[in-house]
Amino acid sequence: MSAAFPLRPEEFDPRWVEEIFGAPSGSLQSMTHKPVGTGQVCDSFRFTCDWQEDRYPASFVAKCPSADPVSRGAAAIFHLYDMEVGWYRDVAGKSGVGCPGCYHAAIGEDETQFVLMLEDMAPASQGDQLAGATLTQVQSTIREAAKLHSYRPQTGTLEQYSWLLHGQGNGDYMRQSLPAIYPQFCERFDGRLSTDILDMGSELIAKFGTYLDAEPAHPCITHSDMRLDNILFDEGGERAILVDWQTATLGNGANDIAYLIGTSFADPAERAAVEKDLIADYLSQLSAHGVDQDADAFWQDYRRLAFSGFIMAINASIHVEQTERGDEMFAVMAERPAQMALDLESLSLL
Repeated sequence: MSAAFPLRPEEFDPRWVEEIFGAPSGSLQSMTHKPVGTGQVCDSFRFTCDWQEDRYPASFVAKCPSADPVSRGAAAIFHLYDMEVGWYRDVAGKSGVGCPGCYHAAIGEDETQFVLMLEDMAPASQGDQLAGATLTQVQSTIREAAKLHSYRPQTGTLEQYSWLLHGQGNGDYMRQSLPAIYPQFCERFDGRLSTDILDMGSELIAKFGTYLDAEPAHPCITHSDMRLDNILFDEGGERAILVDWQTATLGNGANDIAYLIGTSFADPAERAAVEKDLIADYLSQLSAHGVDQDADAFWQDYRRLAFSGFIMAINASIHVEQTERGDEMFAVMAERPAQMALDLESLSLL
C-alpha cells in the first residue's frame, strides 16, 4: 500500500481486510474484485470474499480515488472525498437515511487519498440518468430526502462537522470560476443544447452572485447531487438508497428537491404535471419528522433553485475526465433542469 490504507483494488491485502472486519488472521481465504458504478471522480469496486466462516460479509464495495489525476485534483479542490468520508464516518449510521452501511472510512491530509468500505446493496441497482426516472422512483427518493433534511444530531449542532462547511468555500470558488468556464461549456454543448437554454445560462451567470447569496431559512444536511446515477433502487423502485455523498453540505433542502425533480423526468410535461404533488408529499413527510416549513416559501425556493442541476452540469462537465457517456449525461443534466427553470420563470426571482 502507498498510504496507510489501500488506494487501488489490487492494494487490498487480505490480512488488512481481516483487521477491518475483526476477523482472525487467515480466515479470508481469497478475494476478487470488479469495477462497479459510473462515478466521475472516484472508482468503485465490488469485492467478493471467501471466508472460512459465514459471519463476515460475502461482499463489500470499496470506493477509491479516481485513477485519473484531473478528476482527483478536482475532488481535492472541492473537498469531495472529505465530504463523503465525513458523511459515512459521522452521520450515516445515525441518520435513518437509506444508504449503505460503512465498514471503514479513512482520508489523507491532502484529500487526494481516501478509502471507503461499504455495505454491498445488491441486488438494488443504479437508476438510469439518461433514460429518466419513474414517478415511483422519485417518490421513494423524496421519502429519504425528508429523513435527511430533518436529521439533527442528538448532541451538538450540524456545524460541529467541519466537512459540512465546505459548501461556503466551494460557493466562493464557483462565484469566480463559473463565469470563466461557461464559454467552454457553451462551446462543448453547442448544437446539443438549445439556444434558449444557453442564453438563459448567460443571464444566470450574470446574476450568479444573487443566486449564491440567498441564505436558507432552514439549514439542513443536503446531498446536493441527488440524481438517478447516485441512487440505487429495488426492482419496483419503491425503496431508494442514496449513494455518492461527495457533495454533502449544509444547505437548503429545496435544493435537493429541485435538483431531483429537475434532473429525473425525461418528459417536461410529466414533470410539470406532478411536481406540486411531489412537493406537497415532501412537506408532509418533513412535518412527520418534526420539521414544518411554509408551503408558499418552499415553492419560491424550489423555483429559484431550479437551476441547481444546470449549474452542477456546467461545473462538473469541465472539471472531470471527459467521456462520451459523461458528455451525454451532463447534457441531460443541464437540459432538463434548464427547461424547468424556463417553465417556472426562475430568472425572475434573481
